Amino acid sequence: MRFLLLITSLSLGVKTFAFDLQPYTATYQFNLNQQITGTATRTLSKQENNHYRYQFNATAAIANANEVSEFIFDKQQVQSLSYQNSKQILFKNRVDQATFDWDKQQLTTLRKGQNDTFPLTDKTVLDPLNLEIQIRQDLSQQTKPQLKEYLLGDAKGFQPLKFTVDGVEKIKIPYGEIEALKVTRIHHSADRQTQFWLAKSLDYLPVKVVQIDDGAIYTIELQGLQK
Repeated sequence: MRFLLLITSLSLGVKTFAFDLQPYTATYQFNLNQQITGTATRTLSKQENNHYRYQFNATAAIANANEVSEFIFDKQQVQSLSYQNSKQILFKNRVDQATFDWDKQQLTTLRKGQNDTFPLTDKTVLDPLNLEIQIRQDLSQQTKPQLKEYLLGDAKGFQPLKFTVDGVEKIKIPYGEIEALKVTRIHHSADRQTQFWLAKSLDYLPVKVVQIDDGAIYTIELQGLQK
């Protein structure tokens, strides 16, 4: 079971604003194929010297997942420090890790029990969680929705990510009725689809995600937000 979250964009013709990254906890409801249901949380906490910790937890009857991102944010650019993704399905556990060593310019990874290293030269590289923070910052500075290509770094190494902006929709979720920008991630495989709805009124927090992966449909919707 995969638990992903990414995000993006803005509505046409609006003024830019300063993106103020403050601690919060967002709670979500999710389901898989309208059969397996559970809850999830996204928690952002601020440490010293512009260091942040972002954590995503999801729990269902037969599985749970946990993602943790450590990064620096100077109100303009995210600098990745470490990322960990752990999953438990029934009695099987798996942990993937990525450590961004900027002094050695090296990405060190752990995946399926195997260690690897990659050259680390692009300071804009993002992990699967803090990607959200950078996109929210970028969109806060725009007057029309447009997304550049982002470089993702995780236990698999590096890959570029692209998105399309599909316009603003009013959607109903457990949190209530809300206006959100619909964004689609471009996948190379026709069997995979990922769409996000981002609420401008909540600083572009993802309020809904739908992912289709080889026929399985995973949906997550915002239930509550505490700041």
